[in-house]
Amino acid sequence: MISICFLAMLFLPGFVKTARAENDTSATSKDAQLPLLLPYGPDYRTPREGEGFRAVVFGREITVNPRDGRSVSSVDLGLALYKPLPEDRQVVPFGALYLWRHPNDEDLFRGIIDGVYDDIFWAHASRNMAPFEFVATLNNYTLPFAQYELVDGRAAKSEELLWGYVRPGFGLGYRRTVSPGHQDNMMAIDATVEPGYLFFDKGSKTADNFVVPEDTFELREHLQLRWDALERNILSLPHEGFAFGSDLVHGNRLEWRNWGINGSDPSNGGRDYFSFTGYFLKAGGVPGLDSDRHRLIAAVYGGTGSNLDRFSAPRIGGGDMPLGEEYGSTSQAVLPGAVIQEYFPKHYLLAAGEYRWEALFFTYLSVDASAGWLDRLRQTGPDITDTASKTDFFSSLGARLTTGFFFDSRMQLAYNYNFSEIRRDGRGGHEIVLHFSRDF
Repeated sequence: MISICFLAMLFLPGFVKTARAENDTSATSKDAQLPLLLPYGPDYRTPREGEGFRAVVFGREITVNPRDGRSVSSVDLGLALYKPLPEDRQVVPFGALYLWRHPNDEDLFRGIIDGVYDDIFWAHASRNMAPFEFVATLNNYTLPFAQYELVDGRAAKSEELLWGYVRPGFGLGYRRTVSPGHQDNMMAIDATVEPGYLFFDKGSKTADNFVVPEDTFELREHLQLRWDALERNILSLPHEGFAFGSDLVHGNRLEWRNWGINGSDPSNGGRDYFSFTGYFLKAGGVPGLDSDRHRLIAAVYGGTGSNLDRFSAPRIGGGDMPLGEEYGSTSQAVLPGAVIQEYFPKHYLLAAGEYRWEALFFTYLSVDASAGWLDRLRQTGPDITDTASKTDFFSSLGARLTTGFFFDSRMQLAYNYNFSEIRRDGRGGHEIVLHFSRDF
């Protein structure tokens, strides 16, 4: 209890918009109309996302003003640390600008923007065509440095590449509100055509006999389903409800040739490809405990495909674990304890579970576990380029603190241990993730 009190005194002043002493006569009548949160009463209700309320914390009355979730601008910054250290991937920073605009039922804009990686979605429906809508998207992956894959925890630098893509899209969609009816509770089906361009170049350590893939135009057809019926708490963590979705992608590269060491990867292994991914997430109370403070979250992610390669397969790894925190990010499969984007499996099935306890209305402690199967590259000969794809079982345990922080921000500190990671000829990998987000 002492540690929780310490967290409250440290983080509370920066989290709440307004804080007043209990006898402060400057409190407005508008504030007084907000419901008073009684944290220890039998009918305690966890405050939901966007709600305003008053509360008394350690003798001080504070006011949390309502938040308009239809217009959100925030910045996300984080750092992932790994031990034992995978080669050249000891510390991985991440960050992005997040924009959400949903002013009415006819318009929606969602953007994850950091310049070298952008994921943008826009939809508009005229009044005479709703719930059908026009859709436009933009995805680009343009890191300005060469990248390599990890094989058994070691860097395959002889196969490193500077590569990326720019992929606009356009099409039609169908969208409607679903229960419980908040602004991010939607069912959406979108069909888009995505013409794009892939580019490749050698890195400084690429082997002389490595054949670089050919720059090429690519055409993808993408069918996407999203159903979000989650109610979230004041820190955007899923509290009640469910979400599910899927992505069906067919792609064709116009120019493609054998690539890799001595051209060992055949061109027909990536010219025309297919991918299917799906997920389901459920959040609710703990059986036998009639309390809003205790929550269980369960999620299942899966995917399969044909002719997938490192440039078209879904990327799965560690880092921040969103698990239902936001409409668009719920679809991201995360493998706790792995390096961010470490694997590109052709087939995978992952399950994650979390128990979360609300210590205070702005502080949550969680323990989580995951298990699953996916195929990854394993070294099969004396050279690191001697590899084969093998399906392995993965499991992990972890814990996480999510709390309000200074300057109206949110902080997450997570630890995960993955029993199946291969690091320096041994099994097991530690991961620590520190993540900050702040609206502006």
